[in-house]
Amino acid sequence: MEVSAEVRWFWETDVPPELNDWFVNSSMHLFPPGGEELREDVYLHDPKQVELGVKARGEKPGLEVKGLVGRAGPLSEGAFHGEIEIWTKWTSRILTLPAATIVTSKARWLRKFDTGEGAPREIELNAKCKPVREDLPVRGCNVELTTIKTDDGKVAWTFGFEAFGKLDEVCEQLRAVAASMSARQPPDFGHPSLKSYPAWLAER
Repeated sequence: MEVSAEVRWFWETDVPPELNDWFVNSSMHLFPPGGEELREDVYLHDPKQVELGVKARGEKPGLEVKGLVGRAGPLSEGAFHGEIEIWTKWTSRILTLPAATIVTSKARWLRKFDTGEGAPREIELNAKCKPVREDLPVRGCNVELTTIKTDDGKVAWTFGFEAFGKLDEVCEQLRAVAASMSARQPPDFGHPSLKSYPAWLAER
């Protein structure tokens, strides 16, 4: 079982161009983000379910099952305001999806921070979002900007923090990384919706 603390925002139209430029190109960051590689994920479509997400991730065999455990208080760091959610994830190589699914095509830009010791430290990533010079951290936080196209042709954007590690540490890890990113002078977010992937998919 994996544990994460998450905050995520969605735009049903294009993401503010200033936010995209800041995250991908700004000289405020030490490294360019990893990613932009296209990936296809297939999600279970359950319009009445906002606390459980089930997906087949890219070419990875089996399914990922992700469940909401609870809410852990507010995040308020500069441009980043929302409620932190605690999620757990299980992976099964045996489970398969039923017919009711949504196919998504994603292009993701990712920044990864090691939060194991001291202040958060950003890790240099390659195009596949893997560390260039070191191993993946045991405790850390992903910050991602993703464009999503569903199989009915609709396009959305999402920006989010996802801290991983020990249950009693992930919320503070998320807040520390949000503070670090806030110090890099992000632009105004506009008016995105604050929600999880299962909540967004339930509206499709």
